[in-house]
Amino acid sequence: MYSTICGNIIGTAYFIYFQITGVFLSSVLLKKEKLFTKLVIGLATGSLLLMWLPAIFSFFFDFTVLSHIFAAVMVLPVVIFCLRKADISDFSARNAASSAKQNPLMTMLFAATFILWCYLLHTHTIRPTDCAGLYTGQSTYGDMCMHLGFITSIAEQGTFPPYYSLFPKTRLAYPFLNAAISSSIYLWGASLRWAYILPMLTSFIQVMGSVYILADTVLNCRAKNVLTFVFFIFNGGLGFVYFTGIVERCSLRFSDIFSGYYTTPTNLVDFNIRWANVIADIFIPQRASLFGYALLFPCIWLLYKAVWGGKGRYFIYAGIFAAALPMIHTHSFLGIGLISAAWLLLYLHRSCSSNRKWHGAAVLAVFVGIMCVIQQINNRTPLSSAVFMAIGMAGICSCILYGIFLLVRYIKYNGYKKLLSTWGVYLLCAVLPGIPQLLFWTFGQVAEGGFLRGHFNWGNLGDFYPWFYIKNLGIPLIFIVGAICKGSKKISHLILPAAVIWFVAEFIMFTPNTYDNNKLLYIAYLLLCMAASDFSVDLYEKYKTVKVGKIAAVIVVFLSVFSAVLTLGREVVSDYQIFSQPHLEAARYIIENTDAEDVFLTDSRHNNEVAALTGRNIVCGSDIYLYFHGIDTSQRKDDLALMYQQPLENRQLFEKYDVSYVMISSWERGNYNVDENYFEDSFEKVFSKDGVELYKVK
Repeated sequence: MYSTICGNIIGTAYFIYFQITGVFLSSVLLKKEKLFTKLVIGLATGSLLLMWLPAIFSFFFDFTVLSHIFAAVMVLPVVIFCLRKADISDFSARNAASSAKQNPLMTMLFAATFILWCYLLHTHTIRPTDCAGLYTGQSTYGDMCMHLGFITSIAEQGTFPPYYSLFPKTRLAYPFLNAAISSSIYLWGASLRWAYILPMLTSFIQVMGSVYILADTVLNCRAKNVLTFVFFIFNGGLGFVYFTGIVERCSLRFSDIFSGYYTTPTNLVDFNIRWANVIADIFIPQRASLFGYALLFPCIWLLYKAVWGGKGRYFIYAGIFAAALPMIHTHSFLGIGLISAAWLLLYLHRSCSSNRKWHGAAVLAVFVGIMCVIQQINNRTPLSSAVFMAIGMAGICSCILYGIFLLVRYIKYNGYKKLLSTWGVYLLCAVLPGIPQLLFWTFGQVAEGGFLRGHFNWGNLGDFYPWFYIKNLGIPLIFIVGAICKGSKKISHLILPAAVIWFVAEFIMFTPNTYDNNKLLYIAYLLLCMAASDFSVDLYEKYKTVKVGKIAAVIVVFLSVFSAVLTLGREVVSDYQIFSQPHLEAARYIIENTDAEDVFLTDSRHNNEVAALTGRNIVCGSDIYLYFHGIDTSQRKDDLALMYQQPLENRQLFEKYDVSYVMISSWERGNYNVDENYFEDSFEKVFSKDGVELYKVK
């Protein structure tokens, strides 16, 4: 217990050291920005440094304490420089209080959401109970163990670049730096639970804060800022209607929301409700998305200020943030790439053409019409993946050709110096460090795993195209359509990149799981939420003097967030055992008595205590994780059965996979006809507790 407390203190201090460094650096580089902006960008900078600097030194010294000491020493001159240059008084309590008073409603909403976040992390992260194992919530029951396995294996084994502990001798191609930030805390002796939770606390602050500062910069209206935050963070469509009893052929009751497993108003697959709430189903269970957005949203803000705010040097900062994304969250890197392309296209267009009014209604009508036609054709005669890929690529190529045309015109009339000093610098900073990451990790996985392919309408399971989005996005969609039809110049900064992302995500899939394209769509949705907030608040200001104006506004907000509130309520009360006490004690034995490189034979259950809690390798993990990473597990799963059921005839398989220990528990007995007599006679039993047994291979 004492060593864990000391480890928690040291790991926390190490984490805070980088966070403070980021805040000081932000205060120097963003001197003229608001205090809250400096804090948000500073925290994001600190996280970026902590994810990347130890990783760089780990290429030379492995993922060890030594590499982390070098990383800390490397930023020390930055800290000293910033202490001399930064105005520390900016971060005084008086200034912080003054900043909070500027928008009290936003401050209260921010605080309440963060308290909810802390509670969910507490209940959903391997929560210990008295002699009853470890517990978690609904949304983390499926995904958390994969991330725990990455965290523990990176820290325990120290191999860098890391390999899959779920599939030994295979390089970890999944973006792993979102796990490495927790590994850096765990490495100092902190508890796994605390190492998992701590960086997620600040990352959520970065996400919330970035949503606010981006809305504040673009819209410059307190009401619009708050509404953007509400639309995005508490997103949810009309799924609550299915629990009211008014939908035919739906027997769901309101109480089912709080007692069923994934019977929530934002995640109801049987009724094609797929637009999951970002807190419950993205940020809590999917660390890659959380940490990716925590850097992506500040990157979008920096790029917006650089392109449309006249802050030329921000191109460098935005480029650095973008370059850090591929091995944190690849979808975020793709998202900022599409946004950058759209803004560059718009920048060149406005520099070379007259600012004509954009006829958004006509464009939207054509787009939806084309989508409906494609869907009807596909329903009658299913189109191949190649056709959808061709449609997606045709759209991308058309934009590229138009961009080349605009670029030639721009250089002809304006020269190339300004373009090189702005966009050229940004692309240089983003692409040069990004390409090695993509070549070394991402492209190989994409090529071998069949990641890139054509598909239509990502998560729709059969609904008519417009109806799918009406019931999934709900009330905000009305204002999104209104904003598009309004066609203002300011909102075009938001609509164009959102449209580009949405078009690409509707036709091109980037993982074997088509549902994963929502990680791109949420980026577009943030931009559309700002457009919706701008339109809806302007509409309210126009009609607020009407008697029903304020009542209508309250109803609109209520209907917009009701599904999300119910879903989050389900998460608050959800409680599932993830590891029993005997399995937990087996994991403790493994940590204390085995080597980090030892390989364990277990079944391929997804909540595997050996991989998740000890950082050791297992012969083969679950397809719930590995299949969607492009890994074929069929041969190893067959070999698992042979080793458990016919161990004598398959001794060579134990040697093939370097098996050091064999676990036999209710999981293995339930999945295989285990030859327990052989293991009892031939191997050494080193652990036994309530049916959980561990044998050392002789």
